[in-house]
Amino acid sequence: MTSRPIPYYWSSIDWPRFVEDYPPPPLFTGTMASRSDDELRDLQERRFLARVQEAWEVPFYRDRWSAAGLEPGDVRGLEDIARIPTFTSEDLKASIADEPPFGSHQNFALKAMATPLKIQSSGGTSGLPRPTLFDPVSWEVQAIQFARAFVAQGAEVGDILQITLTNSLANTAWCSSTAALNWCGLVPLTTGSGAVTPSVRQLELAREWGTAGWVAFGEYMKILAETAVREGIDLTTDLRTRFIHTYLGVDEEGHLRKLLSEAWGAEVFDNYGTHEVGLLGFECAAHDGLHVNDDTAILEVADRDTGDILDVGRPGNLVVTSLHRSVPPVIRYDLKDLMRTGHRETCGCGLRTSKLSGFLGRSDEMVKLRATSVYPRSAQDVVAGDARTTGEFLCVVETVGEGLASRERMRVQIERATPADQDLQADMARLLHAAFGVAVDVEIVPPGSLAPQTGLGGEGKVKRLLDLR
Repeated sequence: MTSRPIPYYWSSIDWPRFVEDYPPPPLFTGTMASRSDDELRDLQERRFLARVQEAWEVPFYRDRWSAAGLEPGDVRGLEDIARIPTFTSEDLKASIADEPPFGSHQNFALKAMATPLKIQSSGGTSGLPRPTLFDPVSWEVQAIQFARAFVAQGAEVGDILQITLTNSLANTAWCSSTAALNWCGLVPLTTGSGAVTPSVRQLELAREWGTAGWVAFGEYMKILAETAVREGIDLTTDLRTRFIHTYLGVDEEGHLRKLLSEAWGAEVFDNYGTHEVGLLGFECAAHDGLHVNDDTAILEVADRDTGDILDVGRPGNLVVTSLHRSVPPVIRYDLKDLMRTGHRETCGCGLRTSKLSGFLGRSDEMVKLRATSVYPRSAQDVVAGDARTTGEFLCVVETVGEGLASRERMRVQIERATPADQDLQADMARLLHAAFGVAVDVEIVPPGSLAPQTGLGGEGKVKRLLDLR
């Protein structure tokens, strides 16, 4: 018999109060529409100050904040948020290395074990993945964030939701299935990725069981569409897809969205989230920017070089402060994702929230070429916009030459979709020069040849940068 009391999940949350604090659909729309800007600010400030007070008890924050000259009580409200130093994923990795297994920012929760805990992880492209602990509040709030998105994107009670990400250490699939089951009356079909359930079988299940909505990366929905063509499946008549919940990446020109929408005959919705704090932004039927879950996060945008907070509308590194997370607190986390924020406004769908742009690139993937900052993922619009390509590409950075003659070069490998076209290489070089602001080499490669390097069709996000320096 265990000597410690068991922290039962069912009794770990005051559920009626929780639903009032973080309204799921359909309550969310009315709550946000009726809440004035001042009322929202007051709510955010109360939650922010509660999280700051908790963070002072956590060594990771206490040490960092004290080193920056802060003392308890110095932060009196949101107007003081910029006094708090930001941190990055590198700081979390250092915390874990210095105080294993989970770091000085979250070991306290495991020691106390006062509430049920779950381990999820992010990263892990080299070495062990970066673990994050989830208590019931952080777990269920992330599920509610997804439920809000699904309903805003047209989901109806009883719809089959096919989730093509695997319930594994990464948590997007878990958030989606928990949202469907617990918070919006959908029926989750957890097929996992193509590595778990082959693409042909994914389509067969969707056809036979009546999938209405999909959760998938845009690149995988493209693979499924190509598979359907080979198998003689008509996506627009044989399947009953109404909406696709996806992550389009850098798609400002809308090439990938248009491709998927036409192939599937369904609406495509962009979303943005991050492992530690969940779905920060989701698109609705108005397709007018991403709605921010304002009751769960404060978003700032910082200049990538100076760290100064930028005005609304200017692109920079997204800095997030979670308003619901206590295990662990997440306060001024510089995600290194390039985004733009927008003012709070009433949308045509009825929601009144702040707005967020689509994903614009990764600061930590930025490559300096001849004094020009190049963001590899910004090639997506160029490549996906040309029907002569498959839309797949990989930016390879390498050092050529030796000694004083050495220089860094970017070579963009692009898959062709059609037989060799003599003009494709030149056209891509010209368009990428305009997109990047600097000339790069272009190499046209056979269709399907980049998958081993990009990870297309497997688990997780597709990689677009191979650094050989």
